[in-house]
This record gives sequence, structure tokens and C-alpha cells, in this order.
Amino acid sequence: MQEIENEFLRICADESGGALCRIFDKRRNKELLWQGAENSWTGHDVVIFPFVARLKDKTYTVGGKDYSMNNHGIVRYSVLEVCERKETSLSLRLSSGAETLKRYPYPFVFTVTYILDKNSLSVRYRVENTGKSDMYFGVGGHPAYIVDCDEKDAVDDISGNSILFDGVQKPVRYVLDKAGEFITDVTPPFELSRIELNKELFAEHKTLIYGGIGGNVRLLKRGGESIDFDLGGAPYMAVWSHERRGGYVCVEPWWGLPDFADDGREMEKKRSVRKLESGKTFECGYTAKYN
Repeated sequence: MQEIENEFLRICADESGGALCRIFDKRRNKELLWQGAENSWTGHDVVIFPFVARLKDKTYTVGGKDYSMNNHGIVRYSVLEVCERKETSLSLRLSSGAETLKRYPYPFVFTVTYILDKNSLSVRYRVENTGKSDMYFGVGGHPAYIVDCDEKDAVDDISGNSILFDGVQKPVRYVLDKAGEFITDVTPPFELSRIELNKELFAEHKTLIYGGIGGNVRLLKRGGESIDFDLGGAPYMAVWSHERRGGYVCVEPWWGLPDFADDGREMEKKRSVRKLESGKTFECGYTAKYN
């Protein structure tokens, strides 16, 4: 476990998976990141690479050969090394090797960096193609933020929390199948300025996935506290919570999508996959400001 802090925030990230496991607000003496529960989601965050969400049959093909990959890729199941640590920043790295190449046949170096600046946390992802051919991948975040919640006998009440957008957006929504696994449809652009959060919403939609969100996004809690997200130009944003239990919501910037229901297995032909040429580097990330 690695910890960094400044006068506003203290964060912890785990070398196992590289993800955040604490975001502690020192001003209010309270935890901001969901700490997991057996009757809901036991996690806190996921570093997503090299595929976002689910592959059909957990299988894809490169060069005519089948490979298997679990939900959200391989970083979350790997142990990363600390490659740089300063007072208010931390970088964790995973380099390809014999084990990763069994599941993902591209040589790479992946780095996630956490940077504190006053009451903001920036999360940066860096993907280096160290192989001799093009590589194909997706990347993204999965932080689960605590929201105001009333625990109920059957379904917890998170109503009164909301997500606000800069002005009226005109995104598309990627519609998942009933199991919440694969994309079956894409809506025409529609007007969206606010999402009112409740567990019924997630029981109906499993995960909300939008494309084309511009500007900043605010998670406004029932009691008035808020988190402002700069999504860093992410082409997709997902919103997720357990459909019954847990006072949290995930606001997830994605550079990739789950499989479409009619996608084939060839990795390079998947509709949202990114291509990175040999020797090139891709960098992206997001920033959360805790108000």
C-alpha cells in the first residue's frame, strides 16, 4: 500500500491492481471513496487496461489466435511496481512479461500516476507500445464515490444525489443488454443536463454509458458537498452503482467500450478499440476536485 498527502487530501493506492483504495478529506475528517461491502461492491476503484468492461466469452483474437481476458483487462489482476514517489505524487508501473503475454500478446509499459494539487486529485494513464507492431487497447477509471444514503430493508435510498453537466449536453447513450454486459444499441443524440440518482435507475439500466459529454461534470450530494470532474476529453463516460445496496456511485471516464453484441472476436476490428503504433505513447487522464 502506498500513501501520499497534502494539506487537503490523503490518498492510498495498492500495488496489487494499482487502484485507489482511499481518498481521505483531511478538512472534514471523512472518507470520500467507497470502502466496499459484502452485500454490494467489495471494491473501491479499478485501473482499466487493456480492455474496458466485458469481452464476449472473455475471448478475443489476434493474428488468428484466441486469448482470454477477464472483465476490465489485466492490470487489476497484476502487481505493479512503484516507479516514482514524491510527497504529492505517485506512479505505479506494469511492464509486459511472460504472464501478461499469455493473455495480451502486445509488449507494453503501462503507468498510472496520482497527483495531488490542493483539493484536487489528477489520475494519469500512460501506455507505451514497446513491441514491433501496432497494439490495440482501451483504458479508463472506475472510482466509487460515497454519496448520501439512507439504508433500507430492501433497497438503499440514494435519492437526492445527482450528476450535473455543463449546460445542456447532447450525448448518445450506449444501451446494454438485460444482463448489463454488451452493447445492443446506440441512441440518437438527446438533451441531458442532469441525472437524478436512485437505485431503481441502476436496476433498470445496470450501467449508463454516454458518448460525447463535453465540459466538466459535477457529482452533487444530497447534503451539498460536491465533486467536480474534468474528464480529460474522454470519449465515453459511465455511471454505475449496485442496483440495491451501497451508498456510492462510480463516475468513470473511459477511452474504450465493452463489446457490442454483434462484434466479432478480432481485437483490431472492435468498434471502440484504440490503435497505438510501435514505439509510440498514449497519455490520458482525469481530475477530480473535492469541494
